[in-house]
Amino acid sequence: MAASAAAHPDPVGDMSSILLLVISLAAPWVVQLAPPRQRLIAVVAVIAVLLLFGIFSGNPLAMWQFWIGVIIGILSVVLFLKMGSRRPRRRRWEDDEEAEPTGEL
Repeated sequence: MAASAAAHPDPVGDMSSILLLVISLAAPWVVQLAPPRQRLIAVVAVIAVLLLFGIFSGNPLAMWQFWIGVIIGILSVVLFLKMGSRRPRRRRWEDDEEAEPTGEL
């Protein structure tokens, strides 16, 4: 009997693992992309989604998919912010050279 159970994996368990991974990957992005005044609401929404997952599927804090997804999500947000902050710096004298004279003294 145990051999036949091992031959047929549980599709619901596989789907809930994938769903938990997607939720945990998206959670840092949901909080980061929320406007600053609404980030607390975004955190509450993420916690509510995790609670709903816990009610219907199982404790997400005890699953490795949750922690891997959160780590990858946080790292992707940090890397995205680091890459976005690399803009070419302009010195003040470069701005002064490009300014056109107005003729006023």
